[in-house]
Amino acid sequence: MKKQVSDRFPVDYGDFVLKSSDDLLFYFSRAILAYVSDFFRCMFELPSSDETQGTAQKPLIVTETADVLKGFLEQIDAKTLPPGFGHDSVVDILEAARKYQVPVIITRFEAEIHREHQLRNVASRSSDLLLLSHPLVVLYIALHHDIESVGKWAIQELARCSSRFIEEENVEIPAKASQYIQKLRRGRIQHFQKYIDILAKTRPPRQAGSSQGPFMRFPEDTCIDCATYRSEWLLQLDRSLEREPNWKTFARVYSAENPAPCVTCKGDKSRLRFGSGSVSRFSEWAIEVRRLEDSGPAWPIM
Repeated sequence: MKKQVSDRFPVDYGDFVLKSSDDLLFYFSRAILAYVSDFFRCMFELPSSDETQGTAQKPLIVTETADVLKGFLEQIDAKTLPPGFGHDSVVDILEAARKYQVPVIITRFEAEIHREHQLRNVASRSSDLLLLSHPLVVLYIALHHDIESVGKWAIQELARCSSRFIEEENVEIPAKASQYIQKLRRGRIQHFQKYIDILAKTRPPRQAGSSQGPFMRFPEDTCIDCATYRSEWLLQLDRSLEREPNWKTFARVYSAENPAPCVTCKGDKSRLRFGSGSVSRFSEWAIEVRRLEDSGPAWPIM
């Protein structure tokens, strides 16, 4: 039966042969393995014998699958630039790096997450960034490998990301870590609820020509449709921030597209959303929240 060989690391790609757990052969440079890995260096320093592994006839059989072994070797391949870390295999690749004593892969992962952390406020597509699309996986790795910087960046994202990034992830972190993240998220939600309370108690500007009588939350000439609109707007703010407690969400809902004039009173509904001094208050809140989002969380959290 013909042996299956990796398309990415075929025969003659290197002088050392590894065999994945699903029976795929990988040819790789013995010199590179010895250079990046203490495990392989020590292995190659042993006297050779008939039992020596790493040949086509007797490959070194590893426990990693073909996908994981491919990703692991790509990270140390000197012939090409290393690819980014994919969500499906990153945990196993870094575990292989620990197992085979290849610290350069851990260092490269830390640098990649640092780059993504710097892009977090300008990235147009969060799905392209592991830190933003799978922060719980990143925290799991940071806890497992004790990478403080990566762990702190992951916690920052978990405190403000959409709840679905936590609920839909198939990794388990220690209970204390989970409780700490939930505590941070509750704190963020409560912080935004203070803003919502201020908006709810602020008098919206009057419609042109309205009377000057006293009022609480709405001008006395506000119709029921406009009052309902403003209440729904505040409720939408509250519900959106429950799911995703961050400034980008608040700003998006706060500055939502202006609605059409009211069909009942012909008034400008968009004026009802904001009270006096709304522009300066919005700017102050933006500075306040961004300072909060950038603050360093505790570490270790165990």
